[in-house]
Amino acid sequence: MATLESIEQRVTEFTQPGFRDRLLSRGSARSMIWRDGELPENAPVFSNLLSYDLLSYGYALLSDGLDIIEQQGNPEIARIAFENSADALSSVVANGAASETSDFHRFIAAAAYHLARYSARAYSLITSRLADANLTQSEKCLCFLMVRELDGLDDLIRSHKESGDGTDQTILVKLAVMAETRSEGGETDDESLIDIVDDALTDNFMSALAFALMAFERGDKSLVEEAQSRLRIGMDGSSELSLVPQWWCHRIAIFLIGDLWESSFHSKLPPHLPSVIENNWESLRELFISSLLCRSKAEIELWPSQIDASSRALDLADNMVVSLPTSAGKTRIAELCILACLAIGKRVVFITPLRALSAQTEVGLERTFSPLGKSVSSLYGSIGSGGIDSDFLRESDIIVATPEKLDFALRNDPSLLDDVGLVILDEGHMIGLTEREVRYEVQIQKLLRRADASERRIVCLSAILPDGDKLEDFVGWLTNDSDEGLVQKDWRPTKLRFGEVAWRGDSAQLQFSVGEERPFVPRYIVPFLPPIGKRRTLFPKNQKELCLALAWRLVDDGQSVLIFCPLRKSVEPFAKDIVDLHERGALRSVLEADPGVLDSALTIGQEWFPEDHAILVCLKLGIAVHHGALPTPFRREIERLLRDGILKITISSPTLAQGLNLSATTLIFHGLHRNGEIIKSSEFRNVVGRAGRAFVDVEGLVLLPMFDKVRDRRLNWEALIADDGGKEMESGLLQLVRYLLARMMKKHRIKNLNQLVEYVANMANWEFPVLPNEDDEESADEQRRWNGYISLLDTAVFAMLGDEDIADEDIEAKLDEVLQSSLWNRRIEKQTGNNVDKALKATLSGRIKALWSNTNTLQRRAYFFAGVGLRTGNILDEKADALNDLLVKANSAILNDENDIAIEAIAAFAEIVFEIDPFIPDDFPADWLTLLKAWLSGETIVGFAQDDESVSLKFIENALIYKLPWAMEAVRVRGLAHDDTVGEIFSMSDFELGYAVAAVETGTLNRSAAILMKSGFASRQAAIKAVDDGNGTFASLGELRLWLKSLEVSALSQQANWPTTQTHDMWIAFLDGFHVGRNRKWEKRHEEIAVNWFDDDAPVAGTPLRLSSDGDHTNILSADYEVLGRTDDAIEPDYKGLVRASVSEDLASVLVTALGSSNLFR
Repeated sequence: MATLESIEQRVTEFTQPGFRDRLLSRGSARSMIWRDGELPENAPVFSNLLSYDLLSYGYALLSDGLDIIEQQGNPEIARIAFENSADALSSVVANGAASETSDFHRFIAAAAYHLARYSARAYSLITSRLADANLTQSEKCLCFLMVRELDGLDDLIRSHKESGDGTDQTILVKLAVMAETRSEGGETDDESLIDIVDDALTDNFMSALAFALMAFERGDKSLVEEAQSRLRIGMDGSSELSLVPQWWCHRIAIFLIGDLWESSFHSKLPPHLPSVIENNWESLRELFISSLLCRSKAEIELWPSQIDASSRALDLADNMVVSLPTSAGKTRIAELCILACLAIGKRVVFITPLRALSAQTEVGLERTFSPLGKSVSSLYGSIGSGGIDSDFLRESDIIVATPEKLDFALRNDPSLLDDVGLVILDEGHMIGLTEREVRYEVQIQKLLRRADASERRIVCLSAILPDGDKLEDFVGWLTNDSDEGLVQKDWRPTKLRFGEVAWRGDSAQLQFSVGEERPFVPRYIVPFLPPIGKRRTLFPKNQKELCLALAWRLVDDGQSVLIFCPLRKSVEPFAKDIVDLHERGALRSVLEADPGVLDSALTIGQEWFPEDHAILVCLKLGIAVHHGALPTPFRREIERLLRDGILKITISSPTLAQGLNLSATTLIFHGLHRNGEIIKSSEFRNVVGRAGRAFVDVEGLVLLPMFDKVRDRRLNWEALIADDGGKEMESGLLQLVRYLLARMMKKHRIKNLNQLVEYVANMANWEFPVLPNEDDEESADEQRRWNGYISLLDTAVFAMLGDEDIADEDIEAKLDEVLQSSLWNRRIEKQTGNNVDKALKATLSGRIKALWSNTNTLQRRAYFFAGVGLRTGNILDEKADALNDLLVKANSAILNDENDIAIEAIAAFAEIVFEIDPFIPDDFPADWLTLLKAWLSGETIVGFAQDDESVSLKFIENALIYKLPWAMEAVRVRGLAHDDTVGEIFSMSDFELGYAVAAVETGTLNRSAAILMKSGFASRQAAIKAVDDGNGTFASLGELRLWLKSLEVSALSQQANWPTTQTHDMWIAFLDGFHVGRNRKWEKRHEEIAVNWFDDDAPVAGTPLRLSSDGDHTNILSADYEVLGRTDDAIEPDYKGLVRASVSEDLASVLVTALGSSNLFR
């Protein structure tokens, strides 16, 4: 037998670049282009011995890897062996021809991936073939474990045991019959004996898997060891009789089960929280593990990318930065951090940069933490924080919020964070020069500088971080210079391949890059004339149509496709072209599911779009059109359909690069430029991470179609693929000041930095510096930039200092204190050149002194609360009387059901603030006032969405749902800060001022309907009808809950056409999600039941047992499904949860623990 050292050396040599590496490349190359074992015409030629070589290589490496593990060698070398083995074997079977052995090779390849800790690849390789695979019972058992179908595994073992085929008694009877036949002179062949032994080995294997299954249900390692012991016995028996498939199956199972246990939650999550005495960790840990195990696809273990971070996740004392590739499991790390925080009785704030991402995050966290009895709420509307938002902030265990929403809430009530123990910064790399990025940087600095910061942990999640000293500064800033503050891995669950589709005049060639191999399909797309209509040009005729032709061709090959558009405005034109080409017969529908699954999405969509709008027509064809400006309720429905795998093709905007979790087998780039510039490599890296869905695809494909300009497109494509640089993540504050400084130096021709320092320190006039060499258009653009940056800098300054009364002479000292250890300070220290740091600091300090000289303490405090800069604040001061009066008038009218007066007041308010930056909408429809009034009246707005670019819908999302409520809140808090009066005797604080904000955000003056929508019910029209029909008059979350549980609403909810026929299912789902009716919370229940044992000798005390429903009785089973006794206590046959049972101390009863949302016993 070879020594461990020689085996490890052999694996190392066999997996080095060279001949074997080229062998794998050739195998992968062939696999990517052949279908059912056939290569396309004119494709590259491969050796006839390639499959033989790959199989030989794969099995040899698998055997070596198992030997290394068995001899307790280096596990990393073993996993390299397993991964290469799996790659070799899967390249033979993934798209190869079916044969008697192909399913076995596929099974072994999946097992090798699993042993390499690529369980998602194992799942993807075998799940589609499992139902029809030519596998033995033992092999199917292990497959069920690998694809995490634990119910299927349970059924398979149970049915086998009930058949009795492999019991000792059956085996003895078969052997006796064989012996009798021989004694009577009859003939028996060796195959009959082997069949009997095979039955015995299969039964032994089933028993071993039963013990393993129970180990993961109970968290008991001794049961794993029992399973492995039985498997070793079976492996030895298989070896003696040369039963090769059984031997492989037993041997692999020994190590696969052991490795799965080692990476399982049971193993990696400690039973007690370190360094925390009083907590609820043990209970929450148990519910967390059990509920994940009971999902339809059980979740058992941590991925390699998560294991290092998992131990850090539970260390509540330290901040942490987690950098993992897209789709590599950052959310699970966040969940562990949340679990630990909830265990010590504190709440969590989860910050996401986009409203679309907040909605998606809420859904995922709700699924994980509802069984634990924890509530999840989202705040991602406007910047303001109304009454219902305050309810959410105070009541929810986990709050998902955008930075703007949270920042505004905390400015007005910092105590909202007092009982928050964890802040998670998702997509935490959003640091830079945009308004959102600068606000984010300031908000993080304020969190780090709070007096109670040591009682609150900050965890940053990102897929793209900078390199070098920028990474060092960023991590040091967030983690207080912790030596172990960064957890960074480059592991991802799926492989990634790049390719191109180049138009060659009469067809398009598909080509991939696989190592040194360049496999291609010469005529992958062939043009044709659409059969319907009078079009005279072939399809495809341009870059966009080539993208579409490619997408449909890939769907025909069984893939899902995501088309990425670098420009948002390109997305909806895609939808129009798809509809046109479908009507011409060029593109078929790709919807394979029952069209009924689209009903909810279409119902919501038809509240916003005309029925024949291209976005809705595409949806009916099985195509998602997705961008950040879609109406939020409709966008959430689209994302639900994508999560459920209903839609095969997605057309997406740059929202995809900002963390939105949309994935597909293949990602197609429509282009690589935005506004004339190539997209940044960091964005490219984030986007390509969406290719390849974990647990669906073994590998993801990233393709660039090139209809024209092929040479230029290819050069740009290859440059982006080769560029693995991180995000350019400079302090936004630093960039703002640097721009202002550079502009002033050019204007005044200052070359000496000392002179500049003196200049800015005494500068009172910060007007735009006009440069003589700029033309009028360029100067106008620069002036807009200057004014925007000044406003943004002012807002940041007021955010940091505006709530304190600081004397002029103390400004610099206070600034130093506020910016201590900030990203600004860290990056300033890295500036090169004489006195550059002094000049930057002097510029910031000079601007602050200018602000202080032009404002008083009360004004600064008001601007701080409002979240605005000096210019905006001055205008609000000037127009305060009119705006205050209109705001009070609107709210009072809503309170008194005077809808016409309320609408006129809000419209007049909007006419004023929509001329004030930053409340100016991005787009203005010509009839925006009419649209506003229809929106507030609760009328349908479909008639306004006829224009091609949906300017009206963008106006609603941007101006009405975001900017107008922000302006209302800014006016409100400014008025309260000044204690403004309305009329002659009333103060602003005497009025309820939150109704108008809710009305504008939700599109109804009905206060209760607005609360219903803000609580998660997506249909605006149905919400208004439900409140009217149900006589809803609630004004808070608590009152909403009482109304939902009222007899009147309960009776209405039983009607299949209420609130409407189209929204009834949506209403029932809302009730369920709002914890009305079925209770999602899991509980741990204990029972002791009397049992009648079938044998006189009961099992020993503590023996683990199973329960099985038998109508009005319950059978008591051993771990491996042997019936041991019966009880008269009946259990629910379809119980959704986890059941653990064991023999009591007195042996006369069974102790039962049930974890679930309902009772186990009837």
